[in-house]
Amino acid sequence: MSVRVPKIHRGRLMAVTACFLILLCEGFDLAMFGSIVPSLRSYSAWDLSPEMIGYMGSASVLGMLCGAAVAAWLADRVGRRPVMVGAVVVFSVAMGSGAIAPGPEVFLLLRFFVGLGAGAVMPTAAATLIDSAPADRRNRFSSMGFVGVGLGGVLAGLLSLWLVPAYGFRAMCAVGLLPLLMTPYLLKAVPESTAFLLARGCREEAAHVAADLGLGLEAPAAAASPGRPAPQPAEGKRLGLVFGEGRSTGTVLFWGATLFCLLVTFGVSAWLPDLLHGAGYSLSVSLGSLVALKAGAVGVLGAGWLADKFGQKRVVLCTYLCTVVSLASLSLAPPPLVAYALIALLGLGTTGLQTLINAYVGSYYPARARATGLGLNLSIGRVGGIVGPSYLGFLVSAGLGLDSKFYALAIPALIGACLIALVPRPRQGTSDRAAEPADTSVGTAT
Repeated sequence: MSVRVPKIHRGRLMAVTACFLILLCEGFDLAMFGSIVPSLRSYSAWDLSPEMIGYMGSASVLGMLCGAAVAAWLADRVGRRPVMVGAVVVFSVAMGSGAIAPGPEVFLLLRFFVGLGAGAVMPTAAATLIDSAPADRRNRFSSMGFVGVGLGGVLAGLLSLWLVPAYGFRAMCAVGLLPLLMTPYLLKAVPESTAFLLARGCREEAAHVAADLGLGLEAPAAAASPGRPAPQPAEGKRLGLVFGEGRSTGTVLFWGATLFCLLVTFGVSAWLPDLLHGAGYSLSVSLGSLVALKAGAVGVLGAGWLADKFGQKRVVLCTYLCTVVSLASLSLAPPPLVAYALIALLGLGTTGLQTLINAYVGSYYPARARATGLGLNLSIGRVGGIVGPSYLGFLVSAGLGLDSKFYALAIPALIGACLIALVPRPRQGTSDRAAEPADTSVGTAT
């Protein structure tokens, strides 16, 4: 009798670890803003209005829109690795510079550059995780990497409980410089796309990357002559792969679902502590809500396993409905412990939901157009993220009650769930599956 033990491929482990670390830093940078809103509002030197704080929150998401669009264009031309590592440098420097920002206008501009780097990271990391995974474990691999976003938010929330009351918002910004220390590791650990290498005629390097990941090497779309790279898909052809072969309806529906998901995600991330504090919860409870929010996103590990087992559409739809239920329940201003439980569920239904949508979208497209499809989806979706903080800022300025503010977020979440329900199945054979070696396990006698 023998027991089959899965091999642990070194390249696969390094790829997931690198993406996890990058997304951990991104999660910290993005969640950090919500933790410093009370400090910004009380900073007398700047005398910020709720509208200006909303613009600051929206600036980072506008940057993410631009970053995702740039990544969609660059990743299939210069490769994913330089885009990812360069993006880490951009958002780390911009984040750290906020510690010495002389005025709100400069701080707003720096928030844009934080978003620019973060926006470039998201689609390239999602595509890298999907390409590094066996075909039947793509959701789990995506979840293992993207759980870093939630844990980064938890770290931001925990640090804010100490740093913000004692040192103010500038101390939180200074922490954002730390990811620069890991760039040498990232240059080594992040694998380049095999589809990109094959298109460049680098078949030997592509075979080495595929072997490290424990995956088979697909044949290039067009053969490369010795010393001359194979032709890369033209822009129109990549867009044809995104919209063609029965994918156009699904593509547009994904755009809408991502837009509403990010509207709720960034609206909640920017304003949740302030909303709770204004509703009568203590400052410690209000800041602690960010820890609960991001801790709930860790539940995506279980959701990713369920998606591989029962289907992506079902799990994404159920997770979207968790968002609606948690927001509607929070409108009742429950006791702190109940509120924390609902906020944790909301974390799964916002940050965790976006991770599941990314995996769903990435599996919808062939490898040579995956970064383009993900980049376009996140770029269009960022419009919702831009609207979210300003939308909540307007509601705060209007003096609406806590229940109205949460219902104003629950409605977009319900619309997003309906859009996911309408996504059609791709035609059979239109989305590729990574080839795997025949033997991915070893036997041991017992």
